[in-house]
Amino acid sequence: MLAMAVHDGQLRIRAQGLPRRWGDDVYHRLMRLSWRRLLGMFVAIFLGFNLIFAGLYRLDPDGLMIAHDTGGLPLFWRDFFFSVHTVATIGYGNIYPASVYANVMVVIEITLGIIYFALATGIAFARFSRPTARILFSSVAVVRDVDGVPTLMLRAANQRHNMLYSAEARVSVLIDGDVGGIQMRRFVDLRLVKSSNPSFALTWMIMHPIDADSPLSGWLDRAEPDHAAEIIVILSGTDEVSGQIVHGRWAYRAEDIRWGKRFVDIVGTDPDGVRTIDYTRFHAVTAG
Repeated sequence: MLAMAVHDGQLRIRAQGLPRRWGDDVYHRLMRLSWRRLLGMFVAIFLGFNLIFAGLYRLDPDGLMIAHDTGGLPLFWRDFFFSVHTVATIGYGNIYPASVYANVMVVIEITLGIIYFALATGIAFARFSRPTARILFSSVAVVRDVDGVPTLMLRAANQRHNMLYSAEARVSVLIDGDVGGIQMRRFVDLRLVKSSNPSFALTWMIMHPIDADSPLSGWLDRAEPDHAAEIIVILSGTDEVSGQIVHGRWAYRAEDIRWGKRFVDIVGTDPDGVRTIDYTRFHAVTAG
């Protein structure tokens, strides 16, 4: 069974009944980690790796020879720093392996170290090279009359203020519906007043008229959204800098929709004619 929940504007799915094995999809999980967690994990693994090999070197007290004074370091920390020098292929020469056991440990450590650095570098490069869009969505949506028609409205902005060419928006509602006599939870696309934008550089008011043909028409009788429904928004466009297609997404629950409200105006012009956007009021709404 799948349980769906929306948190922080993102649609999330909680799978029930599936075995949870973290190692089944390591690459995808690492790509989804925040930079802070990813770097923290890399540092923790690196330190733990060298602490383990410091302990392994200690198993042979005479395995490492000291060519120069190490400043009276305790033997364990001497072995730890030797491990760091080895895995980083620095080799200052003040400590070197003397026994067969120590040399074998050096070979194993360098082999594992090369694999670790290759994987860490690959993940970091993939994160840096992945196309991203700094698209900001309003934390709430509103429903108000536009030309006499109740209209669902939400606001989006391109925070980079570069050109996103051929931008397209898709809005769907996740609702319970009858399909062949069976109650199913399904996505239904919502018709938009304007679903494309030739050059999305500033803000975009995405609007869906709630008319008789709208899947949301049932909302009008109650003058409030269906609490079981979820609104899903996907916006994509071609970034002028990278030439790649980037995506942004957001989701709204019933409690995120303000009935009879409108968004506060945020676009203005400075005295020198430069267009301005007041992001401090981006999510603000007022009486319609």
